[in-house]
Amino acid sequence: MIMDKYLDADPEVLYNKGNVAGMLNNFADAFDYYLKASEKEYAPAQCNLGFCYEKSHGVPQNLEKAVEYYRKSANQGYAPAQCNLGWCYESGLGINANIKIAVEYYLKSAEQGYAPAQGNLGFCYENGNGVPKDEKEAYEWYTKAAAQGNVFAQYHIGNCYETGKGVEVDINKALEWYQKSAEHGYAPAQNTLGSCYENGKGVSQDFYKAYEWYNYAAVQGNLAAMHNIENLKKRGIKLQ
Repeated sequence: MIMDKYLDADPEVLYNKGNVAGMLNNFADAFDYYLKASEKEYAPAQCNLGFCYEKSHGVPQNLEKAVEYYRKSANQGYAPAQCNLGWCYESGLGINANIKIAVEYYLKSAEQGYAPAQGNLGFCYENGNGVPKDEKEAYEWYTKAAAQGNVFAQYHIGNCYETGKGVEVDINKALEWYQKSAEHGYAPAQNTLGSCYENGKGVSQDFYKAYEWYNYAAVQGNLAAMHNIENLKKRGIKLQ
């Protein structure tokens, strides 16, 4: 419950208090602070309020409301909200799916330097989702996001180097990028790195390291990694 003395506070103060409450897992108070800041048209709070509605943090899930608040924030040019709204359009969360509109919002966000949007835009170009397929353009967007530490983009740069998408094949560079992403906890990169060690791709074959990386991914629920661990066991490979 928000204390009365904060009801008329500056929206940035309310927003920051919402962030603190959220970090303490007090989602009900976080929601209330974001709501009050949103009523003052504070774009970051509107975005976080949308996230609360999307993820059921402090309020019952309401995807239509999530879209509503993401849109309010995005219309003020707030890059994270533009990216989130793009994802709603791409995945059909709370609104009819429309990949072309999703790309428009990703681009608006990416051009402001927001790494998750840059990564998503790279994926769209890589796969021809809402735009003509362009692997070089995909690589460029992934590079921009990866430079900011985006693990999704780092992983996909690794894949670009492994498969020659937009760049010349270079397994050593692929491994460097997989390693960066994996070390920051991205499960698909951990699984892929495990596969490289299992099969001696760009590294000396090492079943224990393969298992180690598979296990990092598996504990995060990565099904491919779980399957790979089972395959190692079926092959009778000693993992300890």
